Amino acid sequence: MDPFSLLTAAAILAVPVPIAPTDLLLNNPNVPPTTTLILGIAQDADAEEPVVEGKSPWTGTIGMGLTASRTDTNTLGFNFNASASRADEIFNWNSNLKYIYNKDDGSIQDNFFILQTEYDQLFEKGSAWNWFAQGSYQYNETEIYRQRLKAFAGPGYFLYRTDDLTWNLKAGAGTTWDDQGSENGWTTRSVAGTNWKWQIRKGINFQGSVEIQNSIQDFDSYLAVLELRVNVALEMMENLNLYFSLRDEYDSSPGAGGTWNSMWITMGFSYGF
Repeated sequence: MDPFSLLTAAAILAVPVPIAPTDLLLNNPNVPPTTTLILGIAQDADAEEPVVEGKSPWTGTIGMGLTASRTDTNTLGFNFNASASRADEIFNWNSNLKYIYNKDDGSIQDNFFILQTEYDQLFEKGSAWNWFAQGSYQYNETEIYRQRLKAFAGPGYFLYRTDDLTWNLKAGAGTTWDDQGSENGWTTRSVAGTNWKWQIRKGINFQGSVEIQNSIQDFDSYLAVLELRVNVALEMMENLNLYFSLRDEYDSSPGAGGTWNSMWITMGFSYGF
C-alpha cells in the first residue's frame, strides 16, 4: 500500500466513535449514576427503606381540677389524677390514680388518695368470655378505716367489645384489708359488677364501673362503689380534654366515727398522650 493510503486509513481510525442515544439512558449499566459522576459516591441498590415506628400501644392522661365532695359536710377543693392503659385484640390493662384534697375553715375535710389497676383477657381470640384481676390501695385521712387494700379475680363476659363500646360483666372473689374500723384486718369477699367504655361520638367518651363487694362471713355487710367519667376533647389544643367524674362509696358497716356514704364530684382539664 502506498504511503498516502496508509495515512488516510490511520486518520479514519483515529476519529472517535459517535455516542448512540441509547448509551445515555439512565438505566444503562455502562453509564455511571449522576451521584457517582458528581460526588464520586456509589449508590447502594440494596439500601433499606427507612423504618417507620408504629403507634405506641400505651395511652395515658394527666389532669387536675376542682372537687366538690359530700361526706358529713359539703366542701370544695382540688383534685389530681392520672391514668395509663394498654389494649390489643386479647387484653385490656387500665391503671389510674386520683388524689382529692378539701379544707374548710382550717379543718381538713378530705385527704383522699386511691390507686387502682385492672386487667382482663379473653380466653381465646374472638370469644366474649374472659378473666379479670384487679387491685386497689386507698388512703383516707378522714375515714375510720384510714387505709384499705382490695384484690379480686374471676371470670367475665363481654356484652360488647367493639372499637366504640366495650361492656364487661364480671363476678369473682377476693379479699379486702382495713387498717382500722369495724372490719380491720382481712375480710374475704365476693365481687359482682360491670364496667364499660363508650365512645359516644368523636371527641366524647363515657366510662364507668359499678361493683358490690359482700363479706363472705356476713353477706349483709358490703361495700358498693360507683365511678363515672365523661371526657370531652377541646379544639383549642390537641390532646386537651375537659373531664367530669363522680365517685360514690357506700359502706354498710362503717363503724363508730365512719361515714356510710362518701361522694366526690370532680372536674378539670387533662392532657392525653
